[in-house]
Amino acid sequence: MKDLCFVHVPETEQPNNLETQNPAFDLTSKILVRESLECLPMDYFNHLRSERVRDMKEGEAGCLLHYFQRQHFENPSFFYAILLDINDKVSNIFWADDNMVVDYNYFGDVVLLDMRFRTNKDYKPFVQFIGVNHHNQALIFSAALLYDDTVESLKWLFHTFLEAMSGKKPKVILTDQDATVVEAVGSILPETGHHICVYQMHQNTLKHLSDIVKDADAFSNDFRSCIYDHNDEDDFIHAWEAMLDKYNLKQNEWLRWMYREKEKWAVVYGKNRFFIDMKCSHLGESLSNKLRSYLNDGQDVLQFFKHFERVMDEQRHKEIKATHKMSHCKPELMGNVILLKHASEIYTPKAFEVFQHEYEECLNVVANQCSQNGYLSEYKVNTFGKSQEYIVTFDSSDDLVICCCMKFEYVGFLCSHALRVLDHRNIKVVPSRYILKRWMKDARIGCAQDDSDFIIQENPKLVAASRYRDMCRSILNLSARAAESYDAFHFASGQLNETIEGVEKILAQKAEDAQVIASSSSAATAPDSENVEIFLDGNAIDDQEKSCRTQSKKENEATEPHRHK
Repeated sequence: MKDLCFVHVPETEQPNNLETQNPAFDLTSKILVRESLECLPMDYFNHLRSERVRDMKEGEAGCLLHYFQRQHFENPSFFYAILLDINDKVSNIFWADDNMVVDYNYFGDVVLLDMRFRTNKDYKPFVQFIGVNHHNQALIFSAALLYDDTVESLKWLFHTFLEAMSGKKPKVILTDQDATVVEAVGSILPETGHHICVYQMHQNTLKHLSDIVKDADAFSNDFRSCIYDHNDEDDFIHAWEAMLDKYNLKQNEWLRWMYREKEKWAVVYGKNRFFIDMKCSHLGESLSNKLRSYLNDGQDVLQFFKHFERVMDEQRHKEIKATHKMSHCKPELMGNVILLKHASEIYTPKAFEVFQHEYEECLNVVANQCSQNGYLSEYKVNTFGKSQEYIVTFDSSDDLVICCCMKFEYVGFLCSHALRVLDHRNIKVVPSRYILKRWMKDARIGCAQDDSDFIIQENPKLVAASRYRDMCRSILNLSARAAESYDAFHFASGQLNETIEGVEKILAQKAEDAQVIASSSSAATAPDSENVEIFLDGNAIDDQEKSCRTQSKKENEATEPHRHK
């Protein structure tokens, strides 16, 4: 079933800025929108059942629609989607360019939803999905303007984000503690680990308690200690209660609510999930500060988008610069150590800094074997002069090492305790299973692992669609990189032409083989002429599926939606 609707854009929302007038683009008062409902979950929607919460300024909607159509015309891979309210007025707008999609494909394991501007009436309701690349630099995966931030709108936001990213879900998403956000994430991303962004929560807590706590610095230190410094749940609970007693905060409703939600923010409850040490929270604030002055509600919306593009270009240039420096400079090693030399050749400089710090710490770690059972050995490990012990398990059959501090599971680097045990076992290079692709120099080379792929075995018809999606990602990444240099573009174009020729030869050979098989089959099943004719056309099932895809494509082209990709 296809749902066709016309969306009215009132005159007050059409562009009145001369900059947006373009003879090639006549913004009419009706814009055709199509949704293929049969492909979407039952609770998916393309319009709100209520009016938007915030109004747009006169002419802004038309300017935005023109801007996005122009972006899509210049770059067909540019994705945008628009949500309408009950009065057919533009309510929310989402966008992601091809570079953002490629970035997410490689570094979208942990995502921060930065919504610091959405409730401040002095700013445009800008939100952004942020991540971190292999140089520990901030990436913007997508962005949106939410003039309505109800649960319904937020569900649409997450639906649209997944649609832009070909259904690939993050392993962990960090958000603020707003109840509507928590509900929307639980509804749309139930399999994704959802945690409250500690950095944002820490800032909000200090604001809420600024009039109550006299020594804000001391409280901040104790609060951070509760969040980060405990590996045992009982220790965390004891430290939390001690902090409440110290500052006389046992009856504080804000902290009571926080404690009820402790499993979403306390590190002790999330060490089995990959967090990248939550550095993206600080990087997100840096990006927001660069955009802040252009997000003022009095600023022209097109000026904001021009500045947003400059910020994106600046971030991408920083990565190019870091990659260039990485290829021409070697990191400084603290000693002539085989393990460090090996790690420095694989990790990016920023990642190697973290690894080398752990190695330096391991020099002061004492490891004592306490048990052995076949291939399994157990060690009690502690830093010299400190009483806290950690249990490290080592499996000699495959060099598997697991520490109870779970730093590898948490940030993706072996901890000092595990490194000490590896050294004790005379292992002089980092086992490959403990070098995450996302921290490697060649993180952008090859296909990123997609844990959210469809289970093809459940529906064989998805095989071709899955292959198509994977190829699109690879080609998109190649296009984005090759476009930066004429030589790279020329080389890639030549290689693609050769690849296309090779693919055509393979397909031609497959068709020829099918004809040979069909001819042999026709001799044995001559009376069944109808089946033979179908098979000679190439394979009955393939042709039927191709026909369905062709028909679907024609229907899509005949009913062009607002949502483009």
